Amino acid sequence: MKSYLYVVLATLCWSFSGIFIKLIANSIPFMTLVCYRAIFMFLFLLIVCSVIDRKTFKINKSDLKNYVLIGFLMALSLILFTSAMYFAPVQNVILITYMYPFFVLIFAYFILKEKITKTKISTLLIAITGLVILNPLQSDSMIGNLLALGNAIIWALCMTLMRHEDINHGIGDTMWFGLFTLIFVIPMPFIFGFGTLSGNFVYLPALGIISSGLAILLFNRGLEKLDAEITAIMALISEPLFAIIWAAIILLEPLNLRVILGGTIVILSGIYLQMHSRKLKIS
Repeated sequence: MKSYLYVVLATLCWSFSGIFIKLIANSIPFMTLVCYRAIFMFLFLLIVCSVIDRKTFKINKSDLKNYVLIGFLMALSLILFTSAMYFAPVQNVILITYMYPFFVLIFAYFILKEKITKTKISTLLIAITGLVILNPLQSDSMIGNLLALGNAIIWALCMTLMRHEDINHGIGDTMWFGLFTLIFVIPMPFIFGFGTLSGNFVYLPALGIISSGLAILLFNRGLEKLDAEITAIMALISEPLFAIIWAAIILLEPLNLRVILGGTIVILSGIYLQMHSRKLKIS
């Protein structure tokens, strides 16, 4: 029961990320904001991981290349997600981002040599229908929508490569992912400016700690007892729901029925895909 609670709490924390980004957006360049988020995320993970996992600093040199690769992809994902939030509503970004399971399907075919079944093809076609209804090329939010789609692709590649390298999602590993993510984005404030920090002393730590470090730790605790497919299904259901509710309440974002309909089709297709994948694994 605790494992399910960990996953729900993790998605709850993640669901606030778009809200915090929107509240900060006008005062800090988005590339700089990624750096600040990574700083708070890493410091939180460094402190917590060093306390609860004594093996955090005992790593094999062979693991470093994986940490660097995943750190790079996580940095790129954060950049795409954050910039998307600057150019599109929260509901668009979140729902389009959750196309990632279908990109995992494609990457897994080429990288992991996993078979693509008729059911997988069917769910992919249904998800594409949902994406068409979402219409990421709509003029008023096109840039943000395309950035969100790019984030879905990068995150799917990250997930696939982690499976390919058989990377263990241990608590200590998250600190190393956070470190190399930070290394890749640390130059951003010097390139794009430091922005205005006054007025953001609550939102910045909250974005890096609650919606990043804490969310990652909670999700990994859930993964220790639950199948990856189960946690993915829970995330597919809860995070978009939470995020859209917070955006409507806190940011007063109007609900776009077309976006909600298309996103719902994408989410339901993703849930069915994860259930099918779990069935194949069991059999």
